[in-house]
Amino acid sequence: MSLSLTARRLAAVVLVGLPLAACKSDRVITGSVPTSVEDRYPIGVVPARTKLDLNADGHGLSRPDKAMVEEFILGWRRRGTGGLEVMAPIGTANETEAVSVVEEVKEIVYAYGMPVDSVHVTGYRTTLYEAPVRLAYERMITTLECGAWPTNAAANHQNRPYENFGCATQKNLAAIVEDPRDLEGPRTMTPRSGSRRDTVYDKYRKGEDPSTTYNDDEVGQISEVAQ
Repeated sequence: MSLSLTARRLAAVVLVGLPLAACKSDRVITGSVPTSVEDRYPIGVVPARTKLDLNADGHGLSRPDKAMVEEFILGWRRRGTGGLEVMAPIGTANETEAVSVVEEVKEIVYAYGMPVDSVHVTGYRTTLYEAPVRLAYERMITTLECGAWPTNAAANHQNRPYENFGCATQKNLAAIVEDPRDLEGPRTMTPRSGSRRDTVYDKYRKGEDPSTTYNDDEVGQISEVAQ
């Protein structure tokens, strides 16, 4: 009699424990589903080439052409990942004029303080009678495609994020980033001011106060209109 009662109690404990084990298993499976927007729709950073064609008609660079070259060089200085390629046509009717345009481009580049070895002048052949001078540099761009709706978003019985959820936010973030390289890692620090360092050290060596001294012209004053 005692053995039969013990067996029934043991069976009851086992039956009660089975649903608890099943619930625990479901929680592990549900928690393992990735729901992070960054993991589902990562922003890709890939290289791309930016190009600019310039006319070489024998009159040199016009004022609008020079403005375009300056804007192109500024973009290369901010976002470029390598040197500037300057490609001149070979064997065309305007080959000599193209060489003159190349020299003008180099003068503008050096006027903006870019190193001499950062400009790579090459030639290219074409079947055109007259061909432009081409500028190009490589930069990083972001890539991300949205718009996938493989299932019905209303029939989501598992209460999980539906397809394409959060992709628009990632797409907007990729579009507003000033430099896509910032998504790969932080930028390096720029060099500190050598002239300021020399001034502070010279004052320290003489036993003077190294802090900056402001005159009265740089002191602001609250307006007395409302007083």
